[in-house]
Amino acid sequence: MLELVYYVLLIIALVIFALGIKKNVDFISSGQKSSEPRLDNLKERFKVMLKDSFALLRLYRRERKMFIVHLLVLWGFIILAIDILLITIFYAVPEALRSAYLFFKISMTVGGILFVLGLILMVLNRYLLKPSRFAKKYDPKDDNIAILILFFAAIFGFVLKEFFRFSQDFANSYIVQAFWFIHAILILAFVALIPYSKLMHILMAPVSILTKTNRHPGVVRPPQNREDYVGLVTRADLTKRDLLSSLACMRCGRCQDACPAFNSRTSLSPMFLIQNLRNIDKIASGKTQMLKPYEVKETEVDGEVEAEKKSEEVKPEEVKLVNTLLDSSAIWACTTCRACMEMCPVYIEQMDIIQEMRRGIIESGEAPPDIRDLLTNIQKQKNPWGEAKFKRDQWIKKSEVPVKLAKDGEFEWLWFVGCAHSFDNRNIPITAKIAKILNDIGVDFAVLGRDEGCCGNDVRRVGEEGLFQLLKEETTAQFEKYGAKKIIATSPHCYNTLKNEYEGYEIKFILEAIYEAIKSGKLKLKKEIKKKVTFHDPCYLGRYNGMYELPREILRSIPGIELVEMPRNRNKSFCCGAGGGNLVREYPGEFRPNNLRAKEAAETGAEILAVACPFCMIMLEDGVKTERLEEKIKVLDVIELVYESAYG
Repeated sequence: MLELVYYVLLIIALVIFALGIKKNVDFISSGQKSSEPRLDNLKERFKVMLKDSFALLRLYRRERKMFIVHLLVLWGFIILAIDILLITIFYAVPEALRSAYLFFKISMTVGGILFVLGLILMVLNRYLLKPSRFAKKYDPKDDNIAILILFFAAIFGFVLKEFFRFSQDFANSYIVQAFWFIHAILILAFVALIPYSKLMHILMAPVSILTKTNRHPGVVRPPQNREDYVGLVTRADLTKRDLLSSLACMRCGRCQDACPAFNSRTSLSPMFLIQNLRNIDKIASGKTQMLKPYEVKETEVDGEVEAEKKSEEVKPEEVKLVNTLLDSSAIWACTTCRACMEMCPVYIEQMDIIQEMRRGIIESGEAPPDIRDLLTNIQKQKNPWGEAKFKRDQWIKKSEVPVKLAKDGEFEWLWFVGCAHSFDNRNIPITAKIAKILNDIGVDFAVLGRDEGCCGNDVRRVGEEGLFQLLKEETTAQFEKYGAKKIIATSPHCYNTLKNEYEGYEIKFILEAIYEAIKSGKLKLKKEIKKKVTFHDPCYLGRYNGMYELPREILRSIPGIELVEMPRNRNKSFCCGAGGGNLVREYPGEFRPNNLRAKEAAETGAEILAVACPFCMIMLEDGVKTERLEEKIKVLDVIELVYESAYG
């Protein structure tokens, strides 16, 4: 009789499961086709999927302690799932179960120990230790339900295994069958729950990994292949991959833990964004509300708070994404640092979605005033501050060595100075030092002077694609006019765009040229600098272009320097807050990323906070002053330390 009831419940659970899967498939299918290939080079994609889904290598590289916990749960679950499947198949054949007793005894013991140990560690971490990523967490209660079901299923499984051991007649042992029945019901409940809860990530995480972007990190998401596409504006603009990734989200919080906007208590959380995406149809219909980690006054547009007024008459596909996925303040709080994408174990592309929403806002003419001012300044004066174009080459007067203009003769390398190194008072002295170093190590270089414009990196990151293309055309025309094919960039932002979004040029970052000179002996670092130094990784140098060790090698080459690391370094580095147009904006959060980073640097005991980006210089020096840390730590560019050692 129990067998019959079990099989009836099995069918019901599978039907519920199938209906949920169909609903999720329909949800994914409602999206647009991605404009970039998602299933090319399948052999390599499957390798990555197997490594990151079943060996959890991506998680291992980012968080080794939790890697062990997740590996225990994953492989315990896999082993037990195989056991349960086999027992279900053989359930009606007691003789087969008895003959396989040794196999089930060993495998269920191993799987059960791994699984229960992993669950216990997971519960301790989540509910007792409470890492910072759980400080402000979306909790729809299915976390607790899933953990309880799995825990009790495992316990009953252990009890059942012991009955296997002591029972001489499994078929006629009612207590054994009762325990097996309860165990089976829990497993069936778990299976039925999968499509309707975060457990869906069990199925969708491997698919998300398989379909991850293969774009270089420095290249923005390409527009959809539709003539009417202007960015992510409505529900109908979302891609299948966007919707799929929302089902793969584990709500682990690693993205928001690394996010400078979330840590600054803005209304942006990358995790909440993806959860809102998963529930977009419910939010649109009023069945649930858009999630926000913190309440922040929304960005004003034309003197009024931008707010999407939903109407019952609006079709689901026409629902605006602003104030459904994110409020306007959150959209512009993103610093485009890529930390969320870098830390996500299943390759969700949170930042790309935000950038495409920005593109839609820009195209709709609804950008906030400070963003409009930024774009106007760049369009008219070719720099974020709106300084007169003719001032771009005035730094040359402060140079100790002659600086050749491209129009005055032939050269090997064109030095693309960049906006900050041309106009910002703190960075101009560094520019003069670079000129002397390049001259002394024998680099045959020239600059564009007043002919230099903006490369367009941050213009593109705020969503103004049209202006970016115009700036790219203007800059490329200058390169072609003077026959420049080899270019040195001094800002990581310029370096990223020239290297990854312009075509046909050899691009070198300034520190690469300096490091080569140090190694070859052309630049001798003689003076000792007996200081403790910590290095801040610029996002556009590190996470965007993988250049983590070279700045540190240069610092180690300087006699006397003791290099110490902040807790968050390299690919886990915490953004200064300047990217994505935020260099010239009043940041919306309760805190500011540059202040948080300045305090973190000071806590290492370092006397010098070394940077390799002019934006980081501006932001972190301001953070040190705001936090009144001038007596403890000083912000210096790596170039300044090199210069002092070489010429001091």
